[in-house]
Amino acid sequence: MSQSPTETQGDNLGLQSYRQGWKALNRLLHENKSFSGRETNNAFLNCGKNTPFADVSSTIGWDFADDARAIGLIDYDHDGDLDIFVTNRTAPRVRLLKNNLKSESNFLSLHLTGSAKSTPRDAIGARVEVHLKGQLVPHLRTIHAGQSFLAQSSRWLHFGLGKDAIIEKVVVHWPGSKSQTFTGIKTEQQLHLIQGVTTVTHRKTRRDSVLMPAPQPIPEKTSVARIIPPAGHTFPTIPTADGQFLSISETTLISLWSRACPHCQQELQTWATQAAKLKTSNVTLALLCADQEHHDQANAYLKSINSPFATRMAGPEAVELLDALHASIIDLWIPIPVPTSFLVSKEGQLLAIYRGPASIEQIINDTKFATTTSEKRRSAGSPFAGRWTSKPLPSTPQRTAQQLLQRAKPELAIDYLRSALTKPFLKGEKFTQSDNLLLLGQILGQQGRPTEAMPHLEAASKLLPKDIRVLRLLATANAETGNFSKSFTILNDAISYHPQNLDIYDDAIGIALKAKDPAQALYYRKKSADNNPGNPILRYRLVLSQLERGQPVDAIANCKTILGTSPKFLEAANLLSRILSTHPKEKVRSPQESLALATRLCLISKNRNANHLLSLAYAQANLSKFEEATKNLKLLINVAPPDSKFRKEVEAALVKTKANQPIRNVIWR
Repeated sequence: MSQSPTETQGDNLGLQSYRQGWKALNRLLHENKSFSGRETNNAFLNCGKNTPFADVSSTIGWDFADDARAIGLIDYDHDGDLDIFVTNRTAPRVRLLKNNLKSESNFLSLHLTGSAKSTPRDAIGARVEVHLKGQLVPHLRTIHAGQSFLAQSSRWLHFGLGKDAIIEKVVVHWPGSKSQTFTGIKTEQQLHLIQGVTTVTHRKTRRDSVLMPAPQPIPEKTSVARIIPPAGHTFPTIPTADGQFLSISETTLISLWSRACPHCQQELQTWATQAAKLKTSNVTLALLCADQEHHDQANAYLKSINSPFATRMAGPEAVELLDALHASIIDLWIPIPVPTSFLVSKEGQLLAIYRGPASIEQIINDTKFATTTSEKRRSAGSPFAGRWTSKPLPSTPQRTAQQLLQRAKPELAIDYLRSALTKPFLKGEKFTQSDNLLLLGQILGQQGRPTEAMPHLEAASKLLPKDIRVLRLLATANAETGNFSKSFTILNDAISYHPQNLDIYDDAIGIALKAKDPAQALYYRKKSADNNPGNPILRYRLVLSQLERGQPVDAIANCKTILGTSPKFLEAANLLSRILSTHPKEKVRSPQESLALATRLCLISKNRNANHLLSLAYAQANLSKFEEATKNLKLLINVAPPDSKFRKEVEAALVKTKANQPIRNVIWR
């Protein structure tokens, strides 16, 4: 994983690498890989000076095969030693490891309370020294706001003092205030120390409930599952190998099967004997055979087992769609197994997924999810009983569409989203609705279909008029259809809502250049610099654009603005020196100021920066100091890489100085 970047916007390589790293990690997790590599937890014992640590994981019962994340230390049972809470990414999410080791050593536990005036009441940052008789170095502890990854240990400071320890004094260094000394404290105590109060208070004992190890039943691992998706998930239109589409006009069970699968054979034989139950319950069975063979062979097999059902053949596109749907619901990117069946309402809403054989009774019972509440659907889909603390979230077609995009199937994603957006059961607040429309518009735009994208993006904009994602895509779509004036209007609105978002300015400048409107591009460069005064790079880019547009006076003023707020931005100082010495217009040039700047730059870089030395040579030539300029240019020739742009620039300058001519940058106007 790459180091976290300091910027969140832009297209720099570091940011791209960081995002790519997270994408790779996300894929591994969705392929059911583990962060920890399924290693057991480890505990190492400090064996003392010049002795290696000893692995005592199994000895102390620490070697759980958990995907552990964090630990928190606490004297949970108040017996003078530290117990440990461990949190895991997967079940069991929390473990309490009680310390039952016997010890004859002494301890001291302290809880600090600040005055809430000079020191925070929770005393974060306070440092405590426990001085023992006969020891020169005190025991030290500091109260931290966080002590482990995603964890906070108890704020009780625990001191292990060894055997027969005698405490001489306790010194508390309160943050933002004077230190305080407490005396008369003995070992084997748990005490409250309050800032400004000289006496100590003993901790009140509490009656703890008896802790019993909770049973950890591990269900037998199986690939068979019944999955109840969130309410409102659209089932895609499925093509068959013969170029037709599955028609759904009543509750339908779509089953993907193979003749080579014994579980499929068993399930089909069972369904054949109970076909009447399906018919009575108004459930249609649509079989899709995944085998690469003619449908006559598959139907011949069904006839051989006396099945009243016929099958159609599932081509690669059908399997891809069902696989994407399956992956988006279970949130694991693993191949769809056979048999897998999908229960779909007559309106096209996905009601259930069955991985492996499913009973007719279960299928018929699950048809009720077409009309039941979202709360009941969620409870039915959970493998555990319990109390929910939040409302169920509605389904969104975005996950299935994203799965199709991951598989480089944008046309299937477009068709799926278009179908989903027409369904009456698709619910969601305006943010979800806008995101659905946004994704469809984004995919259409990426496929070079901006005209089709605009209605969806405009609908999203009505729901969330200030959403920067929608505004950027809408501006781009208008620009790609040639409506630059509307594009600029949208961009100006976006800037007014989000003046510090750099991506908007990048879009605006790119669209202005596409419209062959350099003045508009310069306007957005200036706007980005003015609205982000703390970013000198933006103003530096403005300077370069102003030089190209023949605005040297403004460019000089902006260089000086940069150096006023960011004096260490040496590129701006170097550019300013070049402008003042090489600009074609005499009224722009300032020979002495240019020389002073270039000399200062060379002092800062100790004559080790070739660009600074070149600026010095330009300034010297502008003051007719041709011999000094030639001398510096010859030094640069010796270090300039062959055939490089820099070397060619130095050689051109050298021709001028040898002819006793100053250097002028003819590109600038």
